[in-house]
Formats: sequence, structure tokens, C-alpha cells
Amino acid sequence: KPMDDESTDMRVELLQRDLKLSSRENKLEHEKDGTVEVEEWNCAVGQTAYQSTTAGDNSWTRMKVLNLTTGGYGLVHDVDLNKFADVDDCPTKGSKCKIRSMNACAIHKKPGQKKGILYCAMQIYDKGAFLVAIDQKNNMGFVQKLLGWRYAATFYKDDYYVSGEQGLSIVKNVPSLKKYKSWVELNSAFYGHGTQAGETKVALYMGDENSKNFGLGADFVTWKKNSEKAGTPADDYLMTLKDKELLLIQLSKGGEDISSNEVISLASNVKVGPNGKRCWGAAWNFNGAIFFSADDGYGGLWRFDSADFEAKTATFTNMTAVNKIDWNDGFTCGDSLKIKKDPQPCEHDFYQVVTSMYVDPATDKTVDANGNPTPWSDSPQTKTTSRTYVRHLDKKSGTFTNDFTVDRSKFPSMTSLNACAVHPKSNKLYCMMNTLSYQSIAVVDETGPALVMKHEPAEGGSNLCFAAVFDSNENYWYWCNDKYLYRAQKLDTKTILWSENDDDWSANDVKAFGQEFTDDKVGADFIVWEEGKKNYLISIVESTDNKVSVIDVTTGVPKKPKIFKSSGLESTVKNGQKVTWGSSWTAPLGGENAGKAFFTPDAKPESANEKVDSLFQLEKLDFEAEKAYFVGGGMAAPAQWHDGFTCKTKIARAGKGRQEIDSR
Repeated sequence: KPMDDESTDMRVELLQRDLKLSSRENKLEHEKDGTVEVEEWNCAVGQTAYQSTTAGDNSWTRMKVLNLTTGGYGLVHDVDLNKFADVDDCPTKGSKCKIRSMNACAIHKKPGQKKGILYCAMQIYDKGAFLVAIDQKNNMGFVQKLLGWRYAATFYKDDYYVSGEQGLSIVKNVPSLKKYKSWVELNSAFYGHGTQAGETKVALYMGDENSKNFGLGADFVTWKKNSEKAGTPADDYLMTLKDKELLLIQLSKGGEDISSNEVISLASNVKVGPNGKRCWGAAWNFNGAIFFSADDGYGGLWRFDSADFEAKTATFTNMTAVNKIDWNDGFTCGDSLKIKKDPQPCEHDFYQVVTSMYVDPATDKTVDANGNPTPWSDSPQTKTTSRTYVRHLDKKSGTFTNDFTVDRSKFPSMTSLNACAVHPKSNKLYCMMNTLSYQSIAVVDETGPALVMKHEPAEGGSNLCFAAVFDSNENYWYWCNDKYLYRAQKLDTKTILWSENDDDWSANDVKAFGQEFTDDKVGADFIVWEEGKKNYLISIVESTDNKVSVIDVTTGVPKKPKIFKSSGLESTVKNGQKVTWGSSWTAPLGGENAGKAFFTPDAKPESANEKVDSLFQLEKLDFEAEKAYFVGGGMAAPAQWHDGFTCKTKIARAGKGRQEIDSR
């Protein structure tokens, strides 16, 4: 055997021996002072909404995880209720010294880490309540005797904030406190040597009243309220939801910790029972995105959106229904709440997203999604009362058939979708979602949109984004009416989110190119044209003579747009008015139009009954003459504020599943 191999083996053996010795020394040290080792809580992949639950008859205590797709709960860990049945004077049978329940759970994570130690308030028959650390091997370490029954808790830095029937209290510097085998060792250390820090009870002010026994909500999270002044650190608050009131206690201001005893009360829009009550037993902060869940199953899962301190109101959005659950408490495991989205079905050649006002055929009046009367608008893309549809085109008849109405309920400030394109590998549909306050790249399916990446305009402002397409390198190119062309990469690797408050949403790595991409040089929708090993973004510019924009994006850095003359689109120009070309498609492989490029213009609703050949095929690009040649490609019913998209490959239904058509 070579000497290097022998040397390596010796080093490995020495390292293993050192590890065994270290482990043995730690074990002896723990036995000496009565402490135990508790491991970090291991978060399962994709599971973040954890809950500690106890049966109504106290026959079990379990850690579960909420499935946000079904609203159901999956079992993660069963707590051994008889773990301490033989400790001290406890009998081996019966309920004495049996664990009654476990609540007020929270994971303490060190800065920059995704995992940490899980701490809970554990109630033991005949012994009382204790702060304990617990892991998935049922190792438990007693940290502190608590003042009474506790059910709401969270960590702010290293301090454990907890409340229940005896008001709010704080256990300071929890990670530095030892974890003892049972209450016997804890009592010995605390009373014999005074090594354990006490639980500090907090007197609170609610209006003009002062008390140490105010009843707060059933679970806590911490919330960072961003400052309106640039460069000023966010303020931290303790947050809880009690019935319909959002209660806040300030923990820091301008980056400095403070001791505030004032309870700020804000009226919220969450739904409560007929008696004005609802127990919000679980709360989570997923990387800045905050959610509350009701125990009774009727309240559902609500996302906290914003708080207005002047108006004394808080805004929530109902996200999904959840099943009824026993006595419970939520704790966050991992970081962002990750949402799954289905791929686009890809059963048709020509898809389109369109936004319009809706006229109720029964009353001939304009109504919103809830059926409430609303004024008509010629700019539906800016209205929350408009509706957005995903549909497909039959180019022979020119008719569009709706596939689904986009569910806006999770984003009530949404006004429209545009700049849609299907990812060439995942087949997921990506669009620019416009809301009253921001634009975002979003993934869209029949359950509605979900956030991927915030759009940050290169020079600020709120110019809408129209055109988009994926190239063969999976770059998502999109253009906004602000003189810039944008490139987003690796969208299929991004976390899909439900809240703009999630820190991952603002992690923007979009590249902006400009300012030469003006609206007289770029059109309202793109196709990718491949010729001579080069990739070009092609669009038809809004103009009176249908100029064609050609942008070379082969290297991933766009060149200045070239403007080609067009031939074959003369019939679309009327009375010298400009024509907008809102939808374009490259027909998918496996379809009868495979690889062919098509465009259709916008048209006013008054012309909806006109029978015109309004679908045009781009037949040829002459790069020497700088001219684009079009021929009639079929029919497309007129529409406004629309955007076309296609899949790379058409997929046909086969039985109950889908089978990709062999395009070879």
C-alpha cells in the first residue's frame, strides 16, 4: 500500500478516536451536572408550517405540518407522554408525572442559520409548566420553570416571549441556559446554586389600563416594520391576533432594542364567528411573510399584508381553507413558505392572457368578481374590478375559448397580467403581474398567481411591462415602456412565494439594458427568431406602417434594435391610425403549425363582431434588405389588453394523463 494511503488512514483513525473521546467527555460532563444533549430540529424538505397539537382528551401530543394545498395536516413526530413516568416519586403507571400537553413552541435559530433548537412550554400533571428543549429523538431538556399554563410564544433574538393565562413574560438568553434531564435536576440547580435565570413578567398598558395579566392572542410572531426613511433600520414588533384585533408590542426602534409596555390595537378584516370570537392558535413568520391559522377550520389561513398605524387598521388576505385541528401552536421550520405551481397544460397551439371588464349578461351591467356593480373602464389593466382570463385560439374560426379565469383572491390589489411566456423546460407559465403598488414576475396556474421576483424599474416609476418570451437559453426577456429591456435568468430555480413581505421576493437579480429600447423601436409582444446560429427578439412596433423590431440577443446581451419594413400587413392600417400588436406566438413542436411565427393586433371592443383575417404569419426576414414578409395566417377575434404565449412542445391528452407528442 502506498505511504500516502497509510498516512491518510492513520489520520482518519485518529480523528475518529478524537470524536469518540469528545463524545464520551460530553456525556460524562452531562451526567455530572444533570444536563442532556438536545439536537437541532430537522426540518423536512418543503415543510415549513409546523404545529404542536394536543388531543382534546390529552391522549397524545404530536408535531404536525400543515399541507397548504389540501388544508390538511401530516404527522411528523409523536411526543412520548410517559418519558418522565419513573422520575423521582412518580409511579410507573397512571397520569401522575405524565406529559399533559406541549404548546408555545418556537425554534431558536442563530443568525444566518436555517435550523435551530425547538423550545416548547410543556405541562406535566402534578408538576406544572416548564420551558423545555425537544428533538425528534424525544430528547428533552428542562430549561426553566414557567409561571403557569402557556400557549403563545416566539423568539426575539435570544429571548423567549411567552404568554397564556398569566399574561406576558420573558425568559432571557435562552440559548445560554442549560438543559436538565428533568425538573429534579432543574430544581437542584436553580434553588441550590441560582444558575437559572428567572421568568420576567411584563406589565402592559392597553389604553388607560395597566396590568400583568392581560390576555393576548393564542400565538406570537415577530414583525419587521420597514422604515419610510431610506437607510433607517426596520422596527421590530411582537405580533398576535386576538379575535378580530391585531395586537402589537414594539421591541426595537431604529435598530435599537427598546422596552415598550404599550399594546397597540389595530382593527383587522379577518373573519370571526357570530359571537365576534375566533382562536388563532397558530402563527408563522416565513422569512418575513406572516400567516395566521384558526383552530376551528372555518377561519382559514390568513396572510398579514399591512398595518396602518394612523387609521388603526390591519389588512389580511384569506389564502386557503384549513381543516379543524385540536389544541395547537404554530412554529416555523425553515425559511420561506414555498408554493407549488402546476405547469401549463400545453394542449393547444395558441394561448392568450386577456384582461377586460366583465358585463353580466343577465343585467347588462359591469360587475366585479363578486358580482358587485362597478363602473366601466377603457383601461381594465389598471383596475382591480377587471377580470383576467387564460384562453386559447382556434385560428380557423378565430374564436377564443376560456381555459380559466385567473383567481385574484390571494392578490386583491392585482389589476392585470401581461408579458406571459412558458418556460421551455418546466412548462410553467410566467407573467408580469401588475398590482396597484408594484409589478412582479409571477407563476400562474388555475389556482392563481404566486410571486417569483419583484420587478425593480431601472429608473423608478411605474411603467407597465408588456412583451416577454423565453429564449433557448431559458432567459426570460421582457420589455416595459420605460426605454429598458430586462433579462431574468434561472426563473425555474427561484422560490415561489405567496407574500410580497417575504425577503426572498425582493432578491432581484434581473439585468436591465437601455435606454435605447423606446416604444418606437420595440413592440408589445415578442417571438424568438433563430437564424444562422443567432437568436433575435422580433416584435411589431406600434406605428402607422407596422415597422418590425429586430433585436439580437445571441450573447445574452442585447444589441441595439434594428427596424425593418414590413410587407403583408397593409390591411391592418386604417385611417392612418397606429396599430398595436399585442399577441405573438411561435407555434409548438408537435402541432400542425410547428415552428411558425404568428402575430395579431389589438382591436377595440366595438369591432368584436367584425370578420377579418387578423392573424398573420411571419414568413421571412430579409436581413440585407431589412424587410419582414408576412402572409395571412388565419383568424383571431379582436380584443384589447392581451398577450400571446405558447409552449415549446404541444402535449396531448392520453387517457387520464398527458402524453407529449413526438415531434421528431
